[in-house]
Amino acid sequence: MMTKQMRSKRIAVIGAGLGGLCLAQGLKKHEIQCSIFEKDAAINTRSQGYRIRVNEPGRKALEKCLPENLYRLFLNTCAASYNGMKVLTTTLERSQNALVESWSDGVKEMPDLKPNRLTLREILLQGLQDNICFGKELTDWKESETGEVELTFSDGSTYTADLVVAADGVHSKIGKEYCKDKKINTGNITIYGRTFYSPEAQSAIAQELHEGTSVIIGDRLSLIIDFMTFDFSRKEASRDFLSPISDYFYWAFIGQPQVFGMVKSDFYTPSAEEILNSINKVTHQWHPQLKALFQYADLPSLSVTPIRSSLPKGPWKSGNITALGDAVHTMSPAGGVGANTAFTDAALLTDYLISKNSIPEAVADYEKQMIMYSNQAIEISREGGEILHGNTDDDGNKSL
Repeated sequence: MMTKQMRSKRIAVIGAGLGGLCLAQGLKKHEIQCSIFEKDAAINTRSQGYRIRVNEPGRKALEKCLPENLYRLFLNTCAASYNGMKVLTTTLERSQNALVESWSDGVKEMPDLKPNRLTLREILLQGLQDNICFGKELTDWKESETGEVELTFSDGSTYTADLVVAADGVHSKIGKEYCKDKKINTGNITIYGRTFYSPEAQSAIAQELHEGTSVIIGDRLSLIIDFMTFDFSRKEASRDFLSPISDYFYWAFIGQPQVFGMVKSDFYTPSAEEILNSINKVTHQWHPQLKALFQYADLPSLSVTPIRSSLPKGPWKSGNITALGDAVHTMSPAGGVGANTAFTDAALLTDYLISKNSIPEAVADYEKQMIMYSNQAIEISREGGEILHGNTDDDGNKSL
């Protein structure tokens, strides 16, 4: 067992997102410290999104990495679960369209859990605040013959580590340059939003949308709706460090940008009003009680994101640098497995670091297994995308 040896090692985690924090919690559970370097100026510099789906592998990975009290807090702060998942037309009639196989909302043994993304991040941060250095954007790294890695940041500072784990998302330099991760722009986009559960919205929005997950199949697009209702009144869920959360409808369009009157791009910066105008044009013939979602939408929540995907990959030269999550295997949100794969990465890497004889051996074994299951997850997500928005033309597969 290498746990005692690891306690003296300098471990650098690049990025304080969900995957990096999950890894840090897993290490801390075994009394192994790490330093987390985050490019943002503060933990709340930008929005963290509104909802993720945590499937069975993701839940088990979080259970492995989190201490018992934080794991229970995670479970108790998820939105209420409902059995069944509805597939509807734009006129709110039942549809027989196929569901994305990797989703579960009561179909399997346990429904997918649906935490508010900010709440989950606040839980993952607990006990790690002193480990995070903000304003640290990685610009370069240099490996020595001894296995040490010298990191250089945009502010000119440096840090020498025995192990570096890139968890800094889709634009990770280590993921691209060291792990040889090649990403494409699929040519599709996601438009995210939420609608608070106000009395006006409650009466205007169709009742069948008021529980569980609904999937609306439109013309060259789909709309996923999750009703997110929380019970933070339970004693174990009432914690000062959790931001108050109101009930809301989470919704996300998936489709090709031209359907929404946009052009393909690697970045989108329309105003909330422009996004809402695009939605209104696409949905003008939809059922009024479905369009009410957008009539009462929370304008600051609206955003457009290009859907990127890593290509399946083979092994690269392993060393004292590795990566997890979107940094090394970005995938379409259509499969609902991206965050879960990152949690699985964190739990697996932790297991190997405490059980193998050396860091290079642990990293090599982790990467061998991670490449196999992440390639499968990328394919599942691609197939999910085909169900939700059809095939992408060749012009959409533009290398990033």
